[in-house]
Amino acid sequence: YSEYYKDQLIRAADYLKKAAQFADNPSLKKYLQLRAKAFLSNDYFESDMAWMDLKDHTIEVIIGPYEVYEDELFNYKASFEAFITLRDPQESKKLEKFASYLNDMERNLPIPDAYKNFNRGSESPIIVVQEIFSAGDTKAGVQTLAFNLPNDERVREAKGSKKVMLKNLHEAKFEKLLKPIAEKVLYPEQLPLVTFDAFFNHTLMHEISHGLGPGKIVLNGRKTEVKKELKETYSSIEECKADVLGMYNNLFMIEKGVYPPSLEKEIYATFLAGIFRSIRFGINEAHGAGNALIFNYLMEKGAYEYDPASHLVKVNFEKIKDGVRDLANKLLTIQATGDYQGAKELLKKYAVESEPMMVMRAKLSELPVDIRPVFRLEKELGNQAN
Repeated sequence: YSEYYKDQLIRAADYLKKAAQFADNPSLKKYLQLRAKAFLSNDYFESDMAWMDLKDHTIEVIIGPYEVYEDELFNYKASFEAFITLRDPQESKKLEKFASYLNDMERNLPIPDAYKNFNRGSESPIIVVQEIFSAGDTKAGVQTLAFNLPNDERVREAKGSKKVMLKNLHEAKFEKLLKPIAEKVLYPEQLPLVTFDAFFNHTLMHEISHGLGPGKIVLNGRKTEVKKELKETYSSIEECKADVLGMYNNLFMIEKGVYPPSLEKEIYATFLAGIFRSIRFGINEAHGAGNALIFNYLMEKGAYEYDPASHLVKVNFEKIKDGVRDLANKLLTIQATGDYQGAKELLKKYAVESEPMMVMRAKLSELPVDIRPVFRLEKELGNQAN
């Protein structure tokens, strides 16, 4: 990229150097300077490490080539994106306790111990922010609720990863999208189980779960990485894993006494309603494919039930726990063994729009598919440009 996009990256690096001059936080200044350097060298390791080391800062910013969803050939090529956010110290404080449970969560995964990954760094900050500006890949498509970066396994082994929760986007999506969708797809008796806490906590565990399970693996004596072996199936399998483990790990937190038992049914019902939010972005997209896979798999297991007369769905609370555990085992095993063929077969069978999904998606045609944030900063910059 430093060669192919040379002119653009020289300009971007200059802006970052100027921004660094205004930063009064030493760790933020260092990150901006190193990221400017990375734009010109194409080596992002040092600046990713510096991003993990940000301390006592108000502005949480990340800019660079990260997600690979747009590369449908091998899922190797990253797209540039930027988030500018303000930290919410009170909300972030509440989440600090989860970082101490990461090894317990890894230990609790439903796979043989040989497949478990304790080699990732334990520094895993979880922070809550208000997004004030976004650009690039994250602005262009589906508005993300959170991110878990960096993706570089070398950084993850050294320092872990940072989970950033976008609170104002959660609030907007819950009110404008999830609640109206739930009213159209869920059995009325399960509607009160759709809560903001369950929605927010599932996203949190989804992001934490990206940092769990196999990363670097050894196949027949050859060192490799899950994402290299699973090629174009990787993003869909990984997003599906994070969603399934999002439910699985919330249950683990309930068992540990961190959450109240009442949250269990809320997590399951809120996630089921959320499936119909995600699949509207298309099941060719990683999150949509992952959600279609979960819906069809859990329908087959009897954990979800569909009434063809009313065109409504509900969670079968007797069967959901086992269904989630089974699917988690399947996905983690595919990753641990680098089973490209198995990943392709699982997606081919389940990541499809089944008839119940089609019928219920049609019921949502009057509702917006996503939010489109307009940031105050954007308006001010726009006025200046004019």
